[in-house]
Amino acid sequence: MKTAIDNRGSYSKCATAVGLTALSVFFCLVGCHNARKTLQAKTGSRYLYIWMGDKDEKDDDFIAVVDVLEGSPTYGKVLTSQPVGLKGSMPHHFEYELPAPGQLLFANAHHLEKLIMVDFSDPLHPRVAKTLDPVPPYHYPHDISRLPNGHVLVGYLRSDGPSPTAGDNDNPGNHGGIAELDAQGNVVRTASAAVPGYLLPIRTYALTPVPQIDRLITTSAVMMENNSADVVQVWRLSDLKLLNTLEAPVALLPNGKPLVTHFRKTDQPSGKWMPFEPRVMRDGSVLLNAYGCGFYRLTNIGSAQPKLDNVYTIDVPASSESGECAVPYIVNHYWLMPVGSMHAVISLDVNDPAHPVEVSRIVAPGDFASHWLAKDPKSNRLILGQEVGYENRMLMLRVDPETGKIWWDESFRSEDGSLGFSFVRNSWPHGNTGEATGHAALFLP
Repeated sequence: MKTAIDNRGSYSKCATAVGLTALSVFFCLVGCHNARKTLQAKTGSRYLYIWMGDKDEKDDDFIAVVDVLEGSPTYGKVLTSQPVGLKGSMPHHFEYELPAPGQLLFANAHHLEKLIMVDFSDPLHPRVAKTLDPVPPYHYPHDISRLPNGHVLVGYLRSDGPSPTAGDNDNPGNHGGIAELDAQGNVVRTASAAVPGYLLPIRTYALTPVPQIDRLITTSAVMMENNSADVVQVWRLSDLKLLNTLEAPVALLPNGKPLVTHFRKTDQPSGKWMPFEPRVMRDGSVLLNAYGCGFYRLTNIGSAQPKLDNVYTIDVPASSESGECAVPYIVNHYWLMPVGSMHAVISLDVNDPAHPVEVSRIVAPGDFASHWLAKDPKSNRLILGQEVGYENRMLMLRVDPETGKIWWDESFRSEDGSLGFSFVRNSWPHGNTGEATGHAALFLP
């Protein structure tokens, strides 16, 4: 009997695939169900890379390779761990997507102000092919965004010189900027995010290219710094010319009142604080979340006067230091939002990006501080990492791309039976180096 399923796992073609009898349809449904289960099992990625730091900083930081192939006898186990030759580097971000085969994967080592370039051509044994120092006059690389030509854009949080804010002791503490690097890590061009007269430093945090209209969108937020301007910047992508700097407006709750938390120890509206992660929408607009949990839509991006509007705000607890809306992932037209202050992931329908609507929510056990999301390109799984200071495990979740519903993957558990993959352990394949921390992870097919 020939069975047929469409690309959404639908059984809608079963009746036409076999005849019209009820018995035939029944067997077709069973066949389609089994075919879908087999397809999911065979198409999930094989490995998960986790960028890890030695917690006591006495041993090398490393990349752990975890088996995430369902049905494997070593599912959920660390297969290898590769030291990178750096200690106390505070491993932070990978690129948000794995680059094409043959290219090197960029990651940042925050405390040491370095980028590493990882050769993953031998999936079980990733190795550091090159280590890059910061591009003068910039310091502290953060996000990395891949361009269609294989180059990368790197956002730097600071540059040489003092902060423009009076009394700010960050040193160096001047405005951040951008560097474009080629696929081998060579500098192509740089540009400063500085705007004359700005009394708060602009700390270039995340970057989203819009190559169709020759634009680049960047945000401004702190890592370890004292201050940052709450702005979004629009650049010409082809030459990194800064075109516009837009202040984030106050983020309003559905009742029309501003969201206020205790972030920065003030009673000022907090939802707009630290514009964080921009993503391009299907209609050509850019949607972004602030770390304070206001959502903003950027329109008229190719014009001389782009427009930034608050379109949604998550009502986080007023007692939290901040909302901690962090690194999202978009599946179909659902924006999956880790919210650290609520230990949650919230799924928003952004089919109309001017009017996001919550459709699903899950809460993690304990004090899990939801932060980083990355999706398996071969299944409906996502890996969830934690905020700096809480990075002792990662959790796996799943999403229904048709409805936006999310749920925990209960099969992904540590050796002690707890949900997720714990970093609290005495040994790793490379040695008895003790507990580790891990912030970012990517699936490797």
